[in-house]
Amino acid sequence: MDEKKEKVVNKGTAEKDVILIAKRLASLYLHFYQDLVKELGEEKAKEITQRVIKKYGEESGIETRKTIEKMGLNPEKENFSKGSDLPSMGWKTEKKNYPDGRCNTKITYCPFAEFWIEKGAEKFGRLYCFVDQAKYSGFNPKLECLHEKNVLDGDPYCELAIKKK
Repeated sequence: MDEKKEKVVNKGTAEKDVILIAKRLASLYLHFYQDLVKELGEEKAKEITQRVIKKYGEESGIETRKTIEKMGLNPEKENFSKGSDLPSMGWKTEKKNYPDGRCNTKITYCPFAEFWIEKGAEKFGRLYCFVDQAKYSGFNPKLECLHEKNVLDGDPYCELAIKKK
């Protein structure tokens, strides 16, 4: 009997697992931040958190750029998603096209945001969202990422606009 047979997991189970681990990471992040506030005060905790998120995001962006370049592609905004920055499930996204030709990314579900809202930690969680700006900076410093909407600010969904500086 072969004990090393591959187990196949259905997509629904896999998606639940991704959401579970995302919420666990959101919880870890929340507890780190809360302890930093207790130990150092809110201003210093915010400063450290912003610095860490920037480093983390830039590292992610650099790794995404390397993946894109290995594919023979340039680090342009239309290629960013080909670098597998996030899991293929767990987050719900779609393109939002505008009459003027702009095409933004609309995020209708984020497990991090859902967790932070449940915990009443929107203000704290919002600090994490600046990871998006840092990722694009690491990916291509000539690109700028803007949050035009964010559920942690009370909007019905998140919306990212990426443009050249």
